[in-house]
Amino acid sequence: MEARRMLEDCLELWRNPYPRLARLREEGERPVAFFCSYTPEEILHAAGLVPVRLMGAVRSITHADAHLQAYCCSLARTDLDMALAGELDFLEGAVFVQTCDTMQRLSDIWRRNTGYPFHADLVLPVRMGEEISLPFLQEEVRRFRRSVEGHLGGAIEDDALRQSIRVYNHGRSLVEKLYALRAERHGLIDGLSAMACVVAGFWMKKEDHNRLLQELLESLEGTAPKDDRRVPLVVSGSVCTTPDLLELLLELGANVVEDDLCCGHRYYEGLVDEGVAPEEALARRMWSRVNCPAKHQCLEDRASRLMERVEESGAKGVLFYLQSFCEPHLFDIPYLRKRLLEEREIPSLVLESELQSFSRGQLRTRLQAFLEIIA
Repeated sequence: MEARRMLEDCLELWRNPYPRLARLREEGERPVAFFCSYTPEEILHAAGLVPVRLMGAVRSITHADAHLQAYCCSLARTDLDMALAGELDFLEGAVFVQTCDTMQRLSDIWRRNTGYPFHADLVLPVRMGEEISLPFLQEEVRRFRRSVEGHLGGAIEDDALRQSIRVYNHGRSLVEKLYALRAERHGLIDGLSAMACVVAGFWMKKEDHNRLLQELLESLEGTAPKDDRRVPLVVSGSVCTTPDLLELLLELGANVVEDDLCCGHRYYEGLVDEGVAPEEALARRMWSRVNCPAKHQCLEDRASRLMERVEESGAKGVLFYLQSFCEPHLFDIPYLRKRLLEEREIPSLVLESELQSFSRGQLRTRLQAFLEIIA
């Protein structure tokens, strides 16, 4: 398949992944939802299930307001609304990772008010990256494996888990190659297209996504980069549920050349060590990653990594993009912006949005002003 067609398909999938997810069930697959990048998907994959990520939808709330307050993030509210409306009946179940307050409460609400056969919680240590928390995390991974085995009614073999780790590591390596290729050959592929190919993996079987990435990389190798004079930016935050922001940036003469998103580079970063016991290896990857704002770890790691990405990509500024009421990210942003400005003189802009009311006009005005300052 030619690169243009692949990019168009991925972009369409990003705009509306749910018909594709429903087809997975029709094709005999068993999709299980997850919401957080800390989910050990390899265990689900080794069990013959298909992990799919829910990132909300642009819709009006009709059912979820009876269970979640209006100040909860729109990602949680719209996902719950779809489940209560019966629009996610193709799911086998869902996995919840204890991160922010909203997602912790959503797990209980989901379990009590939906009828999916499988429900699992993963309780992560509050402080990641410290030796004292690693044994607890390893035991949680084991407990999660046992809960999946209990649902299956049989054991997940270590060989199957090792094979799943290899499949996921291969996908992570391919994504890293895509990011490296973009950095080496500016103008080869714009940020919107690259991100569409990356997030498409949330709604496909991992093997299919790996093949897509391999074909895309082979196609790009023979493509000449265009002269790209758009303003280069780094986007940092949680998730971009829709492609609207990146589309708007392209319209305004800017381009996302790197990201620090938990649906982007931060999700794929780091391999699972294939030389140690599978459960320990999965736990160590989660434990050693640059932390999510919902976890307490040295905040300097996030700031340093963000500055590295800006410098390596040649970006002229950082956009912090997050869902409204996302307190963990909001708490970190003042410190991150201060470090960027004081140590590297990197300007930044904070944007918040809700899936119920994506204010394109307001975002356009603020982005135009920011780009005029840094261009």
